[in-house]
Amino acid sequence: MKATSEITLEPVDRRNYRKLFSMQLRPEQITFVTPPRWTLARCYVRQFGDGFEHLPHLLVMSGGEVVGYSTTACHPASDEDYWIDDIMIDAAHQGKGYGRAGVAETIKMILARYPRCLAVRLTCFRANTNAAALYTSMGFEPTGEVDSEFGEPNYALKGAALDKFRA
Repeated sequence: MKATSEITLEPVDRRNYRKLFSMQLRPEQITFVTPPRWTLARCYVRQFGDGFEHLPHLLVMSGGEVVGYSTTACHPASDEDYWIDDIMIDAAHQGKGYGRAGVAETIKMILARYPRCLAVRLTCFRANTNAAALYTSMGFEPTGEVDSEFGEPNYALKGAALDKFRA
């Protein structure tokens, strides 16, 4: 069954951060996504440098239930250094369209916050074939580059495929 509820992004703060920690992946997915505590720490220690804005968000259904999270690392002075660093849908909510909705809302947030953005990038583990299929169906293309931390392929959403998400 596909999701019929809209997803909104809610910035993670001291009021709601514990909701991030209750999310779980399926055992075979654990190596694909940074655990919630680590993804939050990466944002607040500014892992990718002070030139980047590191933003954690909860993915929230219209009824208020948290179904996942996304984190971004964006360099506002660049044209193409805008990253979806992590995105996760809780195991109990997978297969319902929330992943697609969460990626779309994260892209829309990036474009609204950073009008000069000409590319949104992400890394996808080779073994995460479901995520790779989702990303390519949304217009992401492999760049031929690999992530320096994990050695996994990078993808980029550019041009007309990116412009579909502009308000």
